[in-house]
Amino acid sequence: MALDELKGKDLGTQTVVIERAPVPIFAAAVGEDPAGFSAEGDPVPPTFPFCWSYWGTTEGEVAGLPIMDLRTRGMILHGEQGFKYHRTPRIGDVLEGHRVIADVYEKDTSSAVMEFYVMETTWSDKASGAPVATDRFTLIVRAKK
Repeated sequence: MALDELKGKDLGTQTVVIERAPVPIFAAAVGEDPAGFSAEGDPVPPTFPFCWSYWGTTEGEVAGLPIMDLRTRGMILHGEQGFKYHRTPRIGDVLEGHRVIADVYEKDTSSAVMEFYVMETTWSDKASGAPVATDRFTLIVRAKK
Protein backbone atom coordinates (compact mmCIF):
# COMPACT_ATOMS: atom_id res chain seq x y z
CA MET A 1 0.00 0.00 0.00
CA ALA A 2 1.19 3.50 -0.83
CA LEU A 3 2.14 5.70 2.09
CA ASP A 4 -1.13 7.68 1.99
CA GLU A 5 -0.23 9.51 5.20
CA LEU A 6 2.28 11.56 3.19
CA LYS A 7 -0.44 13.21 1.06
CA GLY A 8 -0.66 16.91 1.88
CA LYS A 9 2.59 16.92 3.90
CA ASP A 10 4.31 20.31 3.93
CA LEU A 11 7.96 19.90 2.97
CA GLY A 12 9.08 23.47 3.70
CA THR A 13 10.07 26.68 2.01
CA GLN A 14 13.33 27.91 0.54
CA THR A 15 14.64 31.03 -1.16
CA VAL A 16 16.77 30.76 -4.29
CA VAL A 17 18.61 33.21 -6.50
CA ILE A 18 18.75 32.32 -10.17
CA GLU A 19 22.46 32.93 -10.56
CA ARG A 20 24.00 33.84 -13.91
CA ALA A 21 26.83 31.27 -14.08
CA PRO A 22 24.87 27.97 -13.94
CA VAL A 23 22.18 28.91 -16.48
CA PRO A 24 24.27 28.85 -19.70
CA ILE A 25 25.92 25.61 -18.55
CA PHE A 26 22.50 24.04 -18.08
CA ALA A 27 21.34 25.46 -21.42
CA ALA A 28 24.28 23.85 -23.22
CA ALA A 29 23.65 20.54 -21.45
CA VAL A 30 20.07 20.42 -22.77
CA GLY A 31 21.09 21.41 -26.30
CA GLU A 32 20.28 25.14 -26.21
CA ASP A 33 22.61 27.91 -27.35
CA PRO A 34 24.12 29.17 -24.08
CA ALA A 35 24.57 32.68 -25.51
CA GLY A 36 20.85 33.36 -25.09
CA PHE A 37 20.96 32.43 -21.41
CA SER A 38 24.00 34.26 -20.06
CA ALA A 39 23.17 37.81 -18.96
CA GLU A 40 21.26 39.29 -16.05
CA GLY A 41 17.59 39.42 -17.02
CA ASP A 42 17.83 36.70 -19.68
CA PRO A 43 15.21 33.95 -19.50
CA VAL A 44 16.10 30.49 -18.23
CA PRO A 45 15.67 27.28 -20.24
CA PRO A 46 12.18 25.75 -19.84
CA THR A 47 13.25 22.85 -17.61
CA PHE A 48 15.65 24.84 -15.41
CA PRO A 49 13.21 25.02 -12.44
CA PHE A 50 14.18 21.42 -11.75
CA CYS A 51 17.58 22.75 -10.58
CA TRP A 52 16.45 25.59 -8.35
CA SER A 53 16.22 23.48 -5.22
CA TYR A 54 19.81 22.30 -5.72
CA TRP A 55 21.47 25.35 -7.25
CA GLY A 56 21.17 28.77 -5.69
CA THR A 57 19.52 28.27 -2.29
CA THR A 58 20.17 31.24 -0.02
CA GLU A 59 17.91 30.45 2.93
CA GLY A 60 15.50 27.82 4.20
CA GLU A 61 15.29 24.30 2.93
CA VAL A 62 12.73 21.92 1.59
CA ALA A 63 12.60 18.24 2.31
CA GLY A 64 12.14 15.57 -0.27
CA LEU A 65 10.33 12.29 -0.13
CA PRO A 66 11.51 9.75 2.47
CA ILE A 67 13.64 7.86 -0.05
CA MET A 68 15.02 5.37 2.47
CA ASP A 69 11.47 4.31 3.41
CA LEU A 70 10.45 4.13 -0.23
CA ARG A 71 13.57 2.23 -1.34
CA THR A 72 12.66 -0.77 0.84
CA ARG A 73 9.28 -0.95 -0.92
CA GLY A 74 10.64 -1.55 -4.44
CA MET A 75 12.37 -0.03 -7.44
CA ILE A 76 12.25 3.79 -7.60
CA LEU A 77 11.65 5.50 -10.93
CA HIS A 78 11.47 9.12 -12.03
CA GLY A 79 7.98 9.60 -13.38
CA GLU A 80 6.38 12.66 -14.87
CA GLN A 81 7.86 16.14 -14.48
CA GLY A 82 5.90 19.22 -15.46
CA PHE A 83 6.21 22.97 -15.24
CA LYS A 84 3.50 25.61 -15.33
CA TYR A 85 4.69 29.16 -15.91
CA HIS A 86 2.91 32.26 -14.63
CA ARG A 87 5.66 34.47 -16.04
CA THR A 88 9.09 33.92 -17.57
CA PRO A 89 11.75 33.22 -14.91
CA ARG A 90 14.90 35.28 -15.48
CA ILE A 91 18.51 35.30 -14.38
CA GLY A 92 18.73 37.41 -11.24
CA ASP A 93 15.25 36.57 -9.94
CA VAL A 94 14.98 35.87 -6.22
CA LEU A 95 12.30 33.26 -5.71
CA GLU A 96 10.64 31.58 -2.79
CA GLY A 97 9.56 27.97 -3.24
CA HIS A 98 7.03 26.15 -1.11
CA ARG A 99 6.86 22.34 -1.53
CA VAL A 100 4.13 19.89 -0.58
CA ILE A 101 3.35 16.28 -1.36
CA ALA A 102 0.34 17.03 -3.52
CA ASP A 103 -0.85 13.49 -4.15
CA VAL A 104 -0.24 9.85 -3.30
CA TYR A 105 -1.96 7.04 -5.18
CA GLU A 106 -1.33 3.58 -6.58
CA LYS A 107 -2.16 1.47 -9.61
CA ASP A 108 -2.26 -2.30 -9.63
CA THR A 109 -0.85 -3.94 -12.77
CA SER A 110 -0.47 -7.60 -13.67
CA SER A 111 3.17 -7.65 -12.56
CA ALA A 112 3.49 -4.95 -9.91
CA VAL A 113 1.86 -2.43 -7.68
CA MET A 114 2.92 1.06 -8.75
CA GLU A 115 2.93 3.71 -6.00
CA PHE A 116 2.91 7.34 -7.19
CA TYR A 117 4.18 10.24 -5.04
CA VAL A 118 3.64 13.73 -6.49
CA MET A 119 5.63 16.68 -5.11
CA GLU A 120 4.59 20.18 -6.07
CA THR A 121 6.72 23.27 -5.57
CA THR A 122 5.17 26.69 -6.07
CA TRP A 123 7.77 29.35 -6.89
CA SER A 124 6.92 33.01 -6.25
CA ASP A 125 8.80 36.28 -6.62
CA LYS A 126 10.33 36.88 -3.18
CA ALA A 127 9.68 40.64 -3.21
CA SER A 128 6.14 40.78 -4.61
CA GLY A 129 4.80 37.31 -3.83
CA ALA A 130 3.60 37.02 -7.43
CA PRO A 131 3.65 33.45 -8.77
CA VAL A 132 6.42 32.58 -11.23
CA ALA A 133 6.28 28.82 -11.80
CA THR A 134 4.87 25.60 -10.43
CA ASP A 135 6.96 22.43 -10.64
CA ARG A 136 5.28 19.00 -10.32
CA PHE A 137 7.48 15.93 -9.94
CA THR A 138 6.20 12.36 -9.74
CA LEU A 139 8.24 9.58 -8.19
CA ILE A 140 7.13 6.00 -8.81
CA VAL A 141 7.83 3.03 -6.57
CA ARG A 142 7.39 -0.26 -8.40
CA ALA A 143 6.89 -3.15 -6.02
CA LYS A 144 6.69 -6.69 -7.41
CA LYS A 145 3.68 -8.72 -6.46
